[in-house]
Amino acid sequence: MDEGHAHEERFHESYYRFIIETIIILTKNNDDEVNHLSDPILKVEHMSKNYGKFLALNDFNCEIQPGVTGLLGPNGAGKTTFIRSLLGIIPFEEGKIQFLEWILPRDLMKARDFIGYQPEIETKLLRTSAIQYVTLIGKLSGLPRQAAIQRAFDVLHYVGLEEARYRDLMTFSTGMLQRVKLAAALVNDPTVLILDEPTAGMDPMGRNQMLELIKDLGKNHGKHVILSTHLLPDVERTCDNVVVIANGKNVFQGSIKNLLDSPEQEVPYQLQISGDLKAFIDALKDHGFKAEIEDTHFISCWIPRDDLQLQIKIFKIAKSLKVTIRTFRPYRKNLEGIFIELLK
Repeated sequence: MDEGHAHEERFHESYYRFIIETIIILTKNNDDEVNHLSDPILKVEHMSKNYGKFLALNDFNCEIQPGVTGLLGPNGAGKTTFIRSLLGIIPFEEGKIQFLEWILPRDLMKARDFIGYQPEIETKLLRTSAIQYVTLIGKLSGLPRQAAIQRAFDVLHYVGLEEARYRDLMTFSTGMLQRVKLAAALVNDPTVLILDEPTAGMDPMGRNQMLELIKDLGKNHGKHVILSTHLLPDVERTCDNVVVIANGKNVFQGSIKNLLDSPEQEVPYQLQISGDLKAFIDALKDHGFKAEIEDTHFISCWIPRDDLQLQIKIFKIAKSLKVTIRTFRPYRKNLEGIFIELLK
């Protein structure tokens, strides 16, 4: 091999390495932005709650980390019981909750000032405007009248209802009422927000706006959010962490990244190519790769985790066949599929 050819090979290998490392960085989906503070804001220990013979929470333990946490589980799993017990709406028989520096239920009256709650149920009053309703919630939270009025103006503006603040709540759409409930949950400037099905009944545009607000509250306003929902795409889009409840027990807790990351040694990649698809597949198999055709331009190829040299080798095989790789990305697991697996 002459020196010029060797130099060209080194250049191509450096180029392939740069492309692959760039792809790895770009496919992290901003995982580095997740809050990794070590101290949980909420720690639940050995919590149990019975409704007669039905055990709604069965020695339930979990930790809620800073940031936005999704609370998932099928109907009857214990999510609502957990939320109502946290808020002091219903007592629990055993266990304790460590919330910041307080122990619940012992210090519930002190802790309530730091919690905001958006319930799933409809909360509107006859002949009451949005500004009157949110001001009332502020006063019930302990704010002086003028402070409650000012905060009501501020939070209604934040949720996008500044122009509708004097309208009667009875004229509001479902999506507008959801935003009023979020404003009411924010009026006392809480540390922790508990949102119960906050996008229920909303149209696609309203749902998108609500999810952007939830992300903004966690990322830019220092709020720690517990999002209870049946809509898994909402959790995948907004949450840093997740707690999955089934039959009154914690079946998973951790970061969304860890839940979605594949534990397998071989990771499936999707490749979009231009050129002779069959020849490229055959060449990959000849070199020991597991590969299959998806359609006229895409193939799937399994590559051992973190093996950069084998990834570079795929680009070299493509170059030798005059095939252009236009897309090279790892498949990302679907939260819905993982959720179903956890509940089996």
